[in-house]
Amino acid sequence: MIDPDGLNITTTALQDTIHIKEVPELDMEVYSLEDDKEFDKFMKDIEGQVRRSFEYRQFISYIRDNMNMNQCSFLQNVSNTDTYAIKIEIHHYPFTLRDIAEIVYRKRKYYGESLNLQMIAKEVMELHYKLMIGLIPLSETVHELAHSGKIFVPADKVMGRYDLFVYYYKPFIEPQQLETLSRIERYTVEQHGDLQNTTILNENKVQYDVKDSSYLLPEFSTITNNMIEQIKTIKENNYILPNVQEVKMIEDHMSTKTYKPVTFDPAIKAQYTTKKLSLE
Repeated sequence: MIDPDGLNITTTALQDTIHIKEVPELDMEVYSLEDDKEFDKFMKDIEGQVRRSFEYRQFISYIRDNMNMNQCSFLQNVSNTDTYAIKIEIHHYPFTLRDIAEIVYRKRKYYGESLNLQMIAKEVMELHYKLMIGLIPLSETVHELAHSGKIFVPADKVMGRYDLFVYYYKPFIEPQQLETLSRIERYTVEQHGDLQNTTILNENKVQYDVKDSSYLLPEFSTITNNMIEQIKTIKENNYILPNVQEVKMIEDHMSTKTYKPVTFDPAIKAQYTTKKLSLE
């Protein structure tokens, strides 16, 4: 208990007027959510808020290091564990991040909860940390193919209990989304023939059969010999660059296949070879 005899009562003089010389500008963006364009911008800003957040970066870092999310689920031996030159991206599936943000928005609006951008982003992040979001690692190319509808991602390849997300948020998921999810899960089980075709990811080696000899590459030995001769020419000319006429001479010699070193203007050559270098 608190002893009332030990209280330190302080008398405070209250202000009845606060003088403000200049009203500061509003630094918070206001959205008109009834307008389609404004609503779209609002959703994109929520996505950006999530992706740029410290919590999201920590989450992605953790699942990469501890849940084998550094390797592409479609391309074998494609990972960024050895080199960061290969980019492995985390794909939200079957619900995209935009889908999740919209569903959370509809739920919060229905229950009269705050529709503040940061509060919606916070709930979206909570779903990530509860692993109620479907995630799958894809290489950059495969990720683009998935978003453009060129490749089918089976539902059983994703990490996360997206089914729990559906269970708790089902009233706020649009019927079309539920129907699409049903087909994704059915095709995953049935292993739909056309959708299982991933030949677009196969390595394709193309051989060119060129009849015109002018487009054929020379033999490697020929290139080597020509390079050696050219180096000799450069040295003999004291590393002086050729002029336009001398370049033409070199090209003519190359075209006749009887290449001989081309000596540049003797007077210029003599001028440079007889001149002594001075360090002064």
